[in-house]
Amino acid sequence: MIVRGRKWAGRAGAVIAAVALLVMGFLVNGPVSRAESAAPDIVTIDSGGLHGVLAQDYRVFNGIPYAAPPVGELRWRPPQAVAPWPGIREARDTASNCPQTTGLGGLRSTDEDCLYLNVWTPRTLPADGRALPVMVWIHGGSLQVGSGSTYGAAPLVAQPDGDAIVVTINYRLGALGFLAASALDEGAGAGDYGLMDQQAALRWVQRNIPAFGGDPNRVTVAGESAGGISICAQMAVPAAAQLFRAAVLQSGPCTGQSLPDAEADGDAWAAGLGCAGPDSGACLRALPPDTLIDRAPDSASVVYGNAFLPESPVALLKAGRLLRIPTFIGSNYDEMALWVWMRYGNPLGPRLAPADYPAVLAAQLKLAPAVVDRITAEYPLSDYPQPAVALSRAWTDKVVCDLSTQIQDFSRRNPTYVYQFDDPSPLAPPTTFPMGAFHASELPSLFDLTQAGPLLHGIMTPDQQRLAAEMRRYWAHFVTTTSADPAPLQPIPQYSPNTPTYMSFRPSGNRLTDTFATDHRCAFWSGLPR
Repeated sequence: MIVRGRKWAGRAGAVIAAVALLVMGFLVNGPVSRAESAAPDIVTIDSGGLHGVLAQDYRVFNGIPYAAPPVGELRWRPPQAVAPWPGIREARDTASNCPQTTGLGGLRSTDEDCLYLNVWTPRTLPADGRALPVMVWIHGGSLQVGSGSTYGAAPLVAQPDGDAIVVTINYRLGALGFLAASALDEGAGAGDYGLMDQQAALRWVQRNIPAFGGDPNRVTVAGESAGGISICAQMAVPAAAQLFRAAVLQSGPCTGQSLPDAEADGDAWAAGLGCAGPDSGACLRALPPDTLIDRAPDSASVVYGNAFLPESPVALLKAGRLLRIPTFIGSNYDEMALWVWMRYGNPLGPRLAPADYPAVLAAQLKLAPAVVDRITAEYPLSDYPQPAVALSRAWTDKVVCDLSTQIQDFSRRNPTYVYQFDDPSPLAPPTTFPMGAFHASELPSLFDLTQAGPLLHGIMTPDQQRLAAEMRRYWAHFVTTTSADPAPLQPIPQYSPNTPTYMSFRPSGNRLTDTFATDHRCAFWSGLPR
């Protein structure tokens, strides 16, 4: 989501703003293997040599181009191959974020030369030459903001038994990544340029990860929010079948917009910029990035019905026709709390009046008034300290119960392991509003987020630090084995509609349970007319 409006003052404002954005050819001799590298911080890939960073517990190679800059005539076209470079390229600093209003570090980006990735490995690779499994991380941010370099993967690759490589990627965002317009439809993948970037990065991994000590046959894609949405879409792309063997979806449901609807929206948006008629494609490509960022559509979506993504990911999931691979999927206990608090619970913003509760429910949940009457009876204001808390609980339960239905669909075809994160976040702004485990609050347990600013790194209690270490064990073990049983931790059994057991991650002690449907009143939500 994009947050607009007044600036918030002081430390609380800084936390709020930062967390809100969180939610929102070969060389002559070809690439060499890792054994041929003269030094551990130098590797050679298909485009040239790289000089990375050798830290105490890990190596990282930053700012590696995986596709040509999508500028000029390449704007709104599929990613193209990188031109080789002579000698050794410095890979110590991260590259530009893809164009966006603002990122987690608070910095606006207008640089379209942004198709880069970062490779994190353990400092020491196995002495026996064994290739390591790989996790490719696709960042969230509503398909509008974010970057791969925000997610420091040292905690994952430097853990004692991690033995995995992590790749974090950038991809085109917002209008530059997900605009479908009839003038831009050239039969390739209208509206899914960001998804095509992700797939180009996955193909780069297949070609080049052996140079870093990785196994191209053991690649897991993982992502949160828009990253999870992207992964579900990739599981529906016919050309992606050989690019990864497992998936991790964190708070990211299967979704999408049809090409006709997306093009209707895109054509109207382009006309508003003065780009209509037969020359609108050239007109759009001539616009400066600032215009495309400042006047971007309010939302972005993956688009189906084009040559790249022919069918709806949701329909394919229901029909059991998504890529059949092991899947680790979950959500957070209080998904919508942060968004509700920012809009209606923040003392510096408008408050939700009791009389407005039904209308706001109808608008946010996109439901008819008759249905809303049933929701207000199920979530009466008398049960909550303020209307915004009632809205948060109802909206969260609706979202996670919808995801639960998709989890059941996954489990009918794929080996599926399920979690729910239930740790009140150290990132929560100071407030009496019950933030709980809101959207994206599991990320500090997996990554070092100091790249986004020290406030986003959070201060964890000893119990939260223990929980974070255990979660990293589960994630790394799934990447390594495609199962969720890292000894000596409690194994997560395969989920099924008949045995809906999942792991509740909590600092007081993780536990297996099957109370998801009861906790979130899923029987109530499934009984409402659609």
